[in-house]
Amino acid sequence: MGKKANQISSRKRPQMNIDIEKLFLDRDNPRLPENIQGQNEAELLKALYKGFNLDELIDSMRQNGYFDEEPLVVIPRNVPSKLSKANVSSEEFIKFISSDTTTFTVVEGNRRVAAAKLLIDPKLRSQLNIKQWQGILPAIIDDLKSLPAIVYSERSDVTPYMGVRHIVGIQKWGSYAKARYIARLIDQGKKTLPEVETQIGDSQGSVRKNYISYKILQQARDEFDYDTKSAEDKFSLLILAVGQGPIKRFLGLPTKLKDTNPNAPVPKDKIKNLKNLTSWVFGDDRNLPVIDESRGITGYLSNVVESPDALKHLERTRNLQEAYDLSDGEEQMVLRYLANINSKLQTVLGLAHLHKTADVISEVEKCAETAKQLLKTVKEN
Repeated sequence: MGKKANQISSRKRPQMNIDIEKLFLDRDNPRLPENIQGQNEAELLKALYKGFNLDELIDSMRQNGYFDEEPLVVIPRNVPSKLSKANVSSEEFIKFISSDTTTFTVVEGNRRVAAAKLLIDPKLRSQLNIKQWQGILPAIIDDLKSLPAIVYSERSDVTPYMGVRHIVGIQKWGSYAKARYIARLIDQGKKTLPEVETQIGDSQGSVRKNYISYKILQQARDEFDYDTKSAEDKFSLLILAVGQGPIKRFLGLPTKLKDTNPNAPVPKDKIKNLKNLTSWVFGDDRNLPVIDESRGITGYLSNVVESPDALKHLERTRNLQEAYDLSDGEEQMVLRYLANINSKLQTVLGLAHLHKTADVISEVEKCAETAKQLLKTVKEN
């Protein structure tokens, strides 16, 4: 079942079986939390095991070994400068990646590599206090010691593949991971925004929305020390909000996102609005969010931010429903509430004769007194 390492197949890009000890997890993996990125191999492995549900993958590998139909995507580490732009099929490059001293960073397939490393190394399992998985067959261990991989020369060459697979493709990352990956490509000067859009075939503007939303969240963190953790978990809500015309105007964003300044998307005079928006959508250190689903943005908040009275009410009370009811003006809200109350009283009227208890009589008397005061109020000059 074992695979011979460093045996290269003829492809547009080299594919080879690589010894697992020469495979290193990606310290820049977009799916990892930012506080984990850049950590050593042991910390990366721990984060993947604890946060990325490796158990099912591990169970599969215990039974079947590694499926060669799913090669990893890797880039060599410490590439000599003379080979930095070399053709991956060139004799020099092939000789370099075939060397026993060459190691690789796993750009695609980190969960699989982490699972394989844990299965074949009892010391790693012990460090993570993993006590299961006893009795792994020697043939499985042998199979996992060498894994199939497609070799790219450098990380930037993998951008089109990663974008198509994880941003617009069938195995999409979470919204925040996608946005962070896009931002890293652009902010490190490796790609321009139009280049990223072109390379991954994005004709729907999702790359731009992700990037601008990410920069807005960064701005919130920098301007008023906002803790972005909860926003990262529900990042798609921010992308949705940024796509709404009224919320764009509320934040001072240009009508067309392509005209946005990514270094400071929200103008200084709208920072208070950004602080309110992040608090309403994601909560803050003192308040829970007022929105729990996307409809709260498209159906409610977009209307509220267009109405000064509704906006003031939301700022004061954090009651989104009441603020929305005010968005058409106070008179319309009063009429809606009265119609709703009257409808409920009509329903009760058909049932009250069956419940002539002291409690029911007391509540009816309260309603009568309220209605009397209400009628007096609206008839006063």
